[in-house]
Amino acid sequence: MNPIDTPEWADNPRLNTWLAAQREAFPLWAEEHGGGWDFTIDSLDRLEALLRERFATWEEARAAAEGPLLSVAAWYLGETLIRSSGAEWRCVPTEPPADLPTGGKPILIIPLETMTDRELAALEREAKRGDDPRPYVEPAGELSSMFAVGPDHRLRDALEWFEDFAQWRVGVARR
Repeated sequence: MNPIDTPEWADNPRLNTWLAAQREAFPLWAEEHGGGWDFTIDSLDRLEALLRERFATWEEARAAAEGPLLSVAAWYLGETLIRSSGAEWRCVPTEPPADLPTGGKPILIIPLETMTDRELAALEREAKRGDDPRPYVEPAGELSSMFAVGPDHRLRDALEWFEDFAQWRVGVARR
């Protein structure tokens, strides 16, 4: 079992504290940034425009990564993706090792509990080959990528991973 699928990654003080802080900060954040934030896919274009207006470079965005603008923006992106994909928040419960790919930031993944027996069996076959087709998205990393990758990287791009996985699930169901 991948550690991300353990209960400790789904419910722990690091994750719960971060989620609560962003949820609490969101109403003021939303008001300060024009209101009308509705967690729709279309609102991701507006979020992207807001961030591109505030930051010109990856370095600027990274310097502000822990600040309220980007922290709440990461939460908002995550919540928007959750509502459209069925993903759930996960976070390493303890201080993460330096080689952890996500750096210990909260991430989104499709939980095993939502999968059928057939999908779980197919996932197990993939895992034996060293693959896990489930997408995981680190919202804070997606925000930084807008500036590291360039103007062609869009926040909507994260949706494609979940859409591809949905197609994988359909393919498994048809077998």
